[in-house]
Amino acid sequence: MGSVSGIAFDGVTMENVRNCIIIDQYYCQDKRCMNQSTAVHVTDVSYANVRGSYDVRSAPIHFACSDTVPCTNVTMAEVELLPFSGELVDDPYCWSAYGAQQTPTIPPVSCLQDGVPESLLDNPDLKCR
Repeated sequence: MGSVSGIAFDGVTMENVRNCIIIDQYYCQDKRCMNQSTAVHVTDVSYANVRGSYDVRSAPIHFACSDTVPCTNVTMAEVELLPFSGELVDDPYCWSAYGAQQTPTIPPVSCLQDGVPESLLDNPDLKCR
């Protein structure tokens, strides 16, 4: 199994962006991805000082992670994303995403789960050797 870790997005400014902040472990060409039993482990991803505007046709924050290999330690601080036009979409999407909102964010990201998922605690592939 592969992994992605230690990624920091800091000081990002965007204008009228469709998918501002996104982690998608289900991405595939035909848009009908299955929830696989293996996936890339995504951990230690931080978003800090991210500002700008988004296109309201989709949520500005979207974390779609695997059931068996959830995303962990996703952190957010000083994030302020406002609609380019129209109503505020304050419904970020989180699936199997673990982490914390370190400061108040706009929109609020209350869907991140606390702790470490049980599926990763017992996974020998993710332990240090």
